[in-house]
Amino acid sequence: MRISRRDFLKLAGAAAAAGHLTPAALAQLGSVLRAEGAPRVIWLQGAGCDGCAVSLLNSIHYTTADDLLVNTIDLEFQNNLMAAAGDLAVSIAEAAALDPGYILVIEGAIPTGAGGKYCHIWGGKSMYDGLLDFAPNAAYILALGSCAAYGGVTAGAPNPTNAQGVGDILGADARLINLPGCPTHPDWLVGTITYLLTGGHIPPLDAHRRPLEFFGKRIHDNCFKRHQHCGVSMAAPRLSSRGCLEYLGCKGKKTYSDCPIRKWNSPGAGEYGVNWCVGARSPCLGCVQPDFPDGMSPFYVYSPTPDKDGAGDRVS
Repeated sequence: MRISRRDFLKLAGAAAAAGHLTPAALAQLGSVLRAEGAPRVIWLQGAGCDGCAVSLLNSIHYTTADDLLVNTIDLEFQNNLMAAAGDLAVSIAEAAALDPGYILVIEGAIPTGAGGKYCHIWGGKSMYDGLLDFAPNAAYILALGSCAAYGGVTAGAPNPTNAQGVGDILGADARLINLPGCPTHPDWLVGTITYLLTGGHIPPLDAHRRPLEFFGKRIHDNCFKRHQHCGVSMAAPRLSSRGCLEYLGCKGKKTYSDCPIRKWNSPGAGEYGVNWCVGARSPCLGCVQPDFPDGMSPFYVYSPTPDKDGAGDRVS
């Protein structure tokens, strides 16, 4: 008998909550689910704030989060969203890792100090060991958020846990895609997963392994203030004022993302968002850049920027 992914999740959630679903039974149901061709996703969370997971739940431009999670992908493990808990949840994740070909999503930085003891994903397993254990059988590895991609706020000075990004640990892994942001825009994740499912290969990336579709142009290139308020005479005198925010610390000339076009909080399917940082009269803080936050600090102080820095050069 075949069941839909939606029915599977309803059944698994109810059974797990009631304590009647063993790991073996769940694995059997999982094989039925995979027979429908759903790409499997294992999502591990390291040192961070869970902001990227929360951001995903606000997805609506490409598809809603519930449609993505129930009808599009087979989310094997995500500790915020799955119904199972405790030993059952751990057994699901560990069993899933034995079957190659899944998409591995890493959210949060990976502390490497003191043998990785600053961050555990469950039991005695550190996030560092978790990454090394789950990476080998993954078809693709998505570093979700600036912390996972490059260390981000978690690795900010003085970085007492010696937190690092996924690429710092795995090296030049051809399966790695960085989706930075603090948090990552939900469209960047959903759009990338869609590309992987339809194209069957890594999308074109820039020099920092970010998809060019989303990170190919500078904030400055598409900022509405560039034409309306450019120049010292049109500079905003203070935060929240009209005018260009460059002299109040805006990092738009050194930051690559499509925030000015895509914006945030889409009101409906196929629609872009309603606002973004600069639109709300706040400087861009450069949260998608590899050197965020330290390299973008101090945030509200003018820092001259070359007109072109090559950070978005295509590599694949």
